[in-house]
Amino acid sequence: MRRIGSTSAQRGCGANNNCPDVLELEDGDFLVIGKLRLLTAPETERMNDAGASIGEDESVVLVPRDCILAAAHQLESEQVAGAG
Repeated sequence: MRRIGSTSAQRGCGANNNCPDVLELEDGDFLVIGKLRLLTAPETERMNDAGASIGEDESVVLVPRDCILAAAHQLESEQVAGAG
């Protein structure tokens, strides 16, 4: 397992174990740590309009934009480096 993107400390998150994170598993799947998010009825409707739904064994988590962008940047950099 490895962290993808910046560390919690780099994003200014304290050491109180409630910082969002993105981790890559050995099989290439990802774990995303964030705050449990209960959607409002309008959010659920907009999500459904976008073609998304939540299965019985799934949860929605809120992950700050900077955490996801840092992970995306790292993955993009690795893809470009691997292409050469």
